Amino acid sequence: MAETKYTGWVVKKINYLVFDEIITFLTTDGKLISCISLGSRKINSKNGRNLFLANEVEFEIYESRTQDKLSKLKRVVTLKQMNWNCENFESFQLLHECVAAQTPSPWNRSDFYKKYLENYYAELDNDQYIILKMLKDFSIFNGINIEVNKCVICGSTHLKTISFADHGMLCNICFTDKKATYFSVEISKGIHYLFNNNPKLKEYVAHFGFVIKLIKQYINDNLGISFNSLKNY
Repeated sequence: MAETKYTGWVVKKINYLVFDEIITFLTTDGKLISCISLGSRKINSKNGRNLFLANEVEFEIYESRTQDKLSKLKRVVTLKQMNWNCENFESFQLLHECVAAQTPSPWNRSDFYKKYLENYYAELDNDQYIILKMLKDFSIFNGINIEVNKCVICGSTHLKTISFADHGMLCNICFTDKKATYFSVEISKGIHYLFNNNPKLKEYVAHFGFVIKLIKQYINDNLGISFNSLKNY
């Protein structure tokens, strides 16, 4: 097997057999690499002590010569260690589900990851607020943007409510014609501010949980991706 060295982050871990793990790394150039890490769940494992979620690492693998066989992790060294307390945040778990997700088309995972990882080196804002922004960016990066400034059917700026089936806002006339589901002004405004990157979104904190639920379902319906970290929504 050929040996190859990379730098990146630990973004996913799956227990395998008794002492092994399957580790997914995100490289600095946005590539996902999964490999088997033998014995890293043992207490005295040198690799195991470096394989914490979000650690920035240098890692070396034995490249597999066949597509149906995992590469093997040779060694890993931590360059920057993440605070373990971050794992208690739902947004932190969501971040790693987003970058490790198998999406229909390629996207810039590393820029997305670095942008949100900074939240956990700085003072963390409202966790639900970060979740909403993360879901919004994930949607846009993967080609399912929501039009929030005009009616997605006729272009009118006299808006009634959001329609996820139509990927945007509807005016009163188009809402009536389509017999669409009505969402309250507060919900529609929250989504409007979210997709416009408007800080007024924070005024709708009481509705964050419901908006998370809606956008989570929107992603599932359009990309077939569900997030275990958001099971409470």
